[in-house]
Amino acid sequence: MGPEAIRALRGEQSRASFARQLGVTPLTVYRWELPEEAAQARRPRGRVMEALRQLAEGGQPALPPALRPANSLVRQELTHEEKARLNTCLTLLQRADWRAAENTLLELLTSSELRTTGARALASVGLAYAYRWGYEDVRRAFAVLLPHLVEADAGLLPAESVEVYVHATAANLYASPDGRIFDAGKMNVHVARAEALLRPNHPLFAEVRCQLRLAQVAAAFYLGAPELLARQYGRLEEALAEVTDPSLRLMAMHGLAHEAAIRGDVSLATRRFRELAQASARLGYGLMEARSLAFLAQHRLDEACEPEEALALVHRARGSFDGRLGRAFSFIFAARAEADALLRLGRFSEAEAVLEQGTTVTEELSWTPHHLVVQRARLLYLTGRYADLRQLAHQLSSYTGPIQQPLTRAYGCWVEALADWADGHAQRSAEGFAAAHARALEQGGWPYLRRDSAVSEVGARAAAGQLPESRVALRRARTILEQFPSAWSTALLHRHEGWLLTREGRLREAREKLEASLATFTLAADAPQAALTRRTLAAVARAAGEPGAEAAYLQSEDELRRYGITPPPDFNAEIHPVQEAPSLEAEPRLGAESLGVPFERLAVRGMGASLIQRELVAVLEGLFPGRNPRLEELDSQGRTTPLLGESTVPASEWVEFGDGCGRRLRVGVAGPLPADGRALISALARLAGFALEVAVLRGFVQAEPPLREPEAAPEVPGFIAASPTMNKLKTELAGLSGSRATVIVTGESGSGKEVVARALHRLSARADRPYVAFNCAAVPRELFEGQLFGYRRGAYTGAATDHPGVLRAAHGGTLFLDEIGELPLEVQPKLLRFLENGEIFPLGETRPAQVDVRVIAATHRDLGQLVREGRFREDLYYRLQVVPVRVPPLRERREDIIALARHFVNQLTPEGREPPQLGPDAMAALVAHSWPGNVRELRNVIERSLAFGSLPSVLGADRLRITG
Repeated sequence: MGPEAIRALRGEQSRASFARQLGVTPLTVYRWELPEEAAQARRPRGRVMEALRQLAEGGQPALPPALRPANSLVRQELTHEEKARLNTCLTLLQRADWRAAENTLLELLTSSELRTTGARALASVGLAYAYRWGYEDVRRAFAVLLPHLVEADAGLLPAESVEVYVHATAANLYASPDGRIFDAGKMNVHVARAEALLRPNHPLFAEVRCQLRLAQVAAAFYLGAPELLARQYGRLEEALAEVTDPSLRLMAMHGLAHEAAIRGDVSLATRRFRELAQASARLGYGLMEARSLAFLAQHRLDEACEPEEALALVHRARGSFDGRLGRAFSFIFAARAEADALLRLGRFSEAEAVLEQGTTVTEELSWTPHHLVVQRARLLYLTGRYADLRQLAHQLSSYTGPIQQPLTRAYGCWVEALADWADGHAQRSAEGFAAAHARALEQGGWPYLRRDSAVSEVGARAAAGQLPESRVALRRARTILEQFPSAWSTALLHRHEGWLLTREGRLREAREKLEASLATFTLAADAPQAALTRRTLAAVARAAGEPGAEAAYLQSEDELRRYGITPPPDFNAEIHPVQEAPSLEAEPRLGAESLGVPFERLAVRGMGASLIQRELVAVLEGLFPGRNPRLEELDSQGRTTPLLGESTVPASEWVEFGDGCGRRLRVGVAGPLPADGRALISALARLAGFALEVAVLRGFVQAEPPLREPEAAPEVPGFIAASPTMNKLKTELAGLSGSRATVIVTGESGSGKEVVARALHRLSARADRPYVAFNCAAVPRELFEGQLFGYRRGAYTGAATDHPGVLRAAHGGTLFLDEIGELPLEVQPKLLRFLENGEIFPLGETRPAQVDVRVIAATHRDLGQLVREGRFREDLYYRLQVVPVRVPPLRERREDIIALARHFVNQLTPEGREPPQLGPDAMAALVAHSWPGNVRELRNVIERSLAFGSLPSVLGADRLRITG
């Protein structure tokens, strides 16, 4: 039977529906319909061929024996009695009464009360739900659900009343933390199938939609993909708003707490985990209470709480784990927090025992070991077991498991760098920490590894004598800590900065940093880290040649040995005694009383960011007249952008600070200062930083124009963003700069999809390699394959010369596939093959060619709908959906209209002429228009308005030629 006959038999049916009718997959049907000469073509035979003949003769195909139920049970709806019994179980599940729900469901399944296939499937869904969310027993849940997945695939279950629940539960199981089951691709498939069946009038529409969003958030978290997690956050929060199921609300709130933590909003995450633990206790939801307490303990440790507080939280959690809940995945996080607290108390043997228990659970679940790596590495480092530290690094670097393999190997790089530090190889250690940070960025920017690597690199660079590089690393670490705060990591960074300042001969400032570090570790009751900091302080005193410093140093080493800590290498021992340069006292001390009015000026509530910056410069001008204060912004490499103040006279004193939201700034003054001048500037800069952070958090910054044109932002070239939506998108694009993942950009025509694609290319490491744009809608169908993959001379009639194809033309760079929804169906398998293994088969070639290209696709079509209609391959759809990016239409981001209009006015004004200003009436008219053609229409309006008549000094509404 040929492809034409099969297409005729299928008629108007979708491939998925036709495949279910025959008991095969949609891909098999697609291959049957390919031309005979196609490499992927297949022909039906055997049982399936017989079924096709029966269809051709007007009958119905016979299902395989395994899928052939009694005719009365095929898609038979549930009876009223079955619904009533199952609704009772649903109430138990919603109340988190897992034991009662399990017993009732088992009783129903073993009785004769459930007569229809759908009712038994729905009861099994409830049982799987209880095992997954009540006991965290994913494998047991999967075993219960699996037979009904087969029934769903065969089309034997009532679609909206049963099958949708089967797919929603399957999506959550495939997104669960068990290495033998976790599969993000299959999770996406079941989410799509459930969404296709879900209707807004479904009685549990909100609950099912929330389950699907929960599966997507969980998969992003377990993949270690912050950018995917951030994209799912708003969708889960939106779905949660309409949910009334109390246990499901707690599950969703748990996902939102993790998103807040990954985003860097640690105070919000801490509050959410605490509230979750309390709410779970009130409901009697033991697993969720235990999970929340475990994560709450870890967050409190990051906030430098006392270890005993964290241990109390963990012991409450472990009471549930070790009792009726067993040692499930959540036990790993409880073990991590407990080991961390024990390390801070110097109870090393107990910490090791806890880590061994956690490792056992990790191995049982076939999961990545990296969740416990930092604590184990610190244990081995503190106790001087450096050979074991290297063995751990080797195990991680050679990890071949299926879960987060690249991220786990990146942690191996971090542990190897720590081992180099312990062995005294400072330069090699610094390079290792930098490599770990780079690899974390490549894998999506996992913030925990980025933070640990950046902080450690500062000390390693300083110890290696690479002082400029250490300064750059310090700025990077500060920026990361502002985005992802941790009091404990900040104390460690202060100690490393103390080393750097000592190497630079700035001993007084070094002592200040070290004393700040010591104060935090002492407050946090972290005895080992406090002892290590006291040793560093003694080393600084010895480097300064202070009397009694040698004895204090030896005493600090004795203290380390009493705790059971092997003294690590003392890189400061290489520093010869130095004398700090005397301070220049051109004027008498100003004194603390001089800060009263400046503090009041900078602490005014309600000030916007730009006003705070101007106020800081004005305050410094008043305190230090004639010293030319100025304010500059720093990037991660230390490059500066002037913001305020004159730069004609070089500054002699600089103080760096941050705005708490990722920007690094520095304020400087020229000339000699009073003895306490630098301290006063530091205090004012710190206060200004806090004021800027408050302004951003309260939203005052959004109402003000940026200090610089948006398109000059170094992180996203050529990108105009004034609205919160586009600024968020800009941040996402910057976060994707280190990734090689395929990106799909969606949005209406003219919204700026290619601008996004070009920005991604310019931000990436491929920026100096080719960027090739290919419009899938502009190529004739018969020429498509040759244009995309290339061809050899003589491959077909008219192929007079060799043609490389756009994929090979973009080798080493980026290929932008615009309007991917227009891709011919017969070409899609070849593109899928390329995306999966980097191979292409040019026409006329006998061997595949390897091509290294990052693909960015774009479309204004609904690809999901095309998949349901059989016009776009499902497997290619999910392969493209690795990183989805949506560009909103211009009507949804009206704040961008004026910024874009000014940009186009400047761009389209003839060279050598002064661009006109937009009049108030023109701006009002532009904002009021609906812009159905989006940014493209706006550009056309500006170009048309400037083309007619002479160039005005002010472009008013009367000159605007807005149509429609």
